[in-house]
Amino acid sequence: MKKLLSVTALLCVMLAIFGCDKPEPEPEVFGVLTFSLTMPSGQTLQCVVDQDAKTIVNSSDPVEPGLPASQYIMKINYTATVDTDIKLDGASIESGVTTADFSAPVTIVAVKGDKEISYTVTVIEDANDASLTSGKRVNSDMTGSGFPAAAWFDVAFFKGEFFAITSSYPEGTADENPANYEVYKSADGIAWTKVETNIPVVGAFGARLAVFNDKLWSFGGGYLYGSDANGIGPELMWGMAGFFDIGAFYIFSSPDGENWTQETAVDESEVVSGYVDSRILNINNKLNYFGGMATVFGSMQKTYNVASSTDGFTWTPVGEVDRASAAATIGCGAMYAFKGTLYLAGGFKNFVSPGYGQTAVYSSTDGGLTWTEATADGGFGAMWNMRVIGTDDVLYMVGGEYYENGEPDAEGNSTQSLTTSNKIYRSTDGVNWTALDGENALPDTYVGRSRPCLVADGDMLWIFGGRGNCTGYYGGPSAEDQIIFDTWKKKIK
Repeated sequence: MKKLLSVTALLCVMLAIFGCDKPEPEPEVFGVLTFSLTMPSGQTLQCVVDQDAKTIVNSSDPVEPGLPASQYIMKINYTATVDTDIKLDGASIESGVTTADFSAPVTIVAVKGDKEISYTVTVIEDANDASLTSGKRVNSDMTGSGFPAAAWFDVAFFKGEFFAITSSYPEGTADENPANYEVYKSADGIAWTKVETNIPVVGAFGARLAVFNDKLWSFGGGYLYGSDANGIGPELMWGMAGFFDIGAFYIFSSPDGENWTQETAVDESEVVSGYVDSRILNINNKLNYFGGMATVFGSMQKTYNVASSTDGFTWTPVGEVDRASAAATIGCGAMYAFKGTLYLAGGFKNFVSPGYGQTAVYSSTDGGLTWTEATADGGFGAMWNMRVIGTDDVLYMVGGEYYENGEPDAEGNSTQSLTTSNKIYRSTDGVNWTALDGENALPDTYVGRSRPCLVADGDMLWIFGGRGNCTGYYGGPSAEDQIIFDTWKKKIK
């Protein structure tokens, strides 16, 4: 009886006959992984590292043409592979510290053992000014330009400058940690400085800015985390962590952004509630309040009120609200006024979940008491947490959250995941919205977001940061949200 060759023996025979090349080991990868430059103004330029061409270029963040030579003395920031030294003119570069003149191409060298790779770093200009079409990122990291790593901020344009109200918790949100409620300003929308206010605390988490009666105002918010400079700790219900109970409608006003007064809200009818991310519109030289998010047993939930004020701190009800109306039953929709009519777009019914997002636009001609469906589909999809801003003739909608269809699961069931919008929508009637496309669409480097801070400076739209997807069931903000700190500008047309 013949013996069968074992599998091992058979393989040896085959290798002897046919031969076999051993797989080549993967070449060791080393060099620069990420690279950015910080200008003297504080603006951060993200650069693209091309490992094949050995080039590093700020193609996603081109600089303004005609900058003075001093602005080309830039700080180098990088990450590299393990045990790799990055050198300039033979000296090691310390990331975030070393500066160089980038008015002409610069060569840097990655060194690991006896191996070297040279990269050419080139700073290019924005010859076509993308802010006139697609939009241009003018700062990829506000926190590198003097801005705090805030868990909440809002921005307004006031007397020729940008002002931001910020809520920061530099050591975390524990009760005993410091909570900073501060004001920052910027002359160019890029470099920020802290305003030395006459009172140490201005605003609160979730406060919104408004310009009214030649003053800058901060409305609402709550002291939910840490302890502020006045020693005020979290406003807790029954002293239980996570169960917040905001005690008042906080109002601050300033004639110059520096000298602030904490106003006492007058609300005899107790119509104002829902202080976080309040919806306040200046309509016909009168402030109109439509509620915000209220803390209900630890969760941010929608409220709807209709009140108005002629002085900023005395609030009176507009009338009896229809509690069955869209505005009273829909959460986190975009509310805006246009050509004398009030609108509510999108939002969600009940809570954040697939199938609850709304596509309709509603209108109100009685100040928000009653609402009529203007269209069942506004063209922006089933979305919430958008912001709307514009001019007398056109509106832009930016940001938002929605559910996106994903790959079927193992059983073949459809899946959906929560995501953020990276589009801008335009409307000339307040009802029908169209996504900008072609050269007017935002570039690929723009990251989707919710609750962006929108500011109109003449016909220029500014987008300051925003948030990732909400972390709660009811669309409200929290200190645990992902915060985005870039800055974009785009012509409104």
